[in-house]
Amino acid sequence: MSHIDREGPAAFWVFQRKPVRIPVPGPEEAARWVDEWFARGDPVDAMRGEGRGNAAERLVKKNKAFGPGGFTLAPALEAIVAATGDLAGHTLAVVVLTAAPHDGAAVIATLKRAARYPVFWAFVGANNDFERVLHLGALDTIGERPGDPENVLVLKTQGWGSEFGGWWRTRQIKKASARWRRRVPPG
Repeated sequence: MSHIDREGPAAFWVFQRKPVRIPVPGPEEAARWVDEWFARGDPVDAMRGEGRGNAAERLVKKNKAFGPGGFTLAPALEAIVAATGDLAGHTLAVVVLTAAPHDGAAVIATLKRAARYPVFWAFVGANNDFERVLHLGALDTIGERPGDPENVLVLKTQGWGSEFGGWWRTRQIKKASARWRRRVPPG
C-alpha cells in the first residue's frame, strides 16, 4: 500500500498479520529499491532452486500471512484505514490475492464503512493457472448492489507472468485510481 500526497509517496506498507512499514526510495535509488523488494529473478533459476528471493517474499515468509482456520482479509483492510485515515492526501492500497478471503461479508462491510476515507482499493487476483481466472468470492460482487463503494477496482486475468499482463494491470490501476482521485478531495 502506498500513501500519496502532493509531495509524492509518504509511506509503503505491507499488511499481513501485522502491518510492516518498508523503506521509501529516494528518486536516485528507485531502480535499486524495486529490484531489492520486488524483482522475481529468472524463472528457470527459481524452478531449479537457485533463484534469489526478494525482500517482499522474505517478509511474507517471516510473518506467515495465513493463520489457522483460513485467510481473513477484513482485519488487514481495517489496519490500512487506521494507518492512513488521518493522513492528508490519497492512499492507494493494492491488495494481491491468491485465494478468496473466508470473511467475505466482513470484507464488504469494512469496505462500505471505509468508503468515506480517501483510500482507493485495487484488488489484484494473482493466479498462475492458465486455464481459469481466480474466483475472489464476495469481492467478485463489488458494484452489483446499490450502496457498494465506488473506490474499489478488482482486476483478474490469466497469464499474470506475461509482460503484457504486467503492463495491463499497472495501466488499469493507474487509470482507475486517477479517475477516483479527481472526484475525491484529499483527506
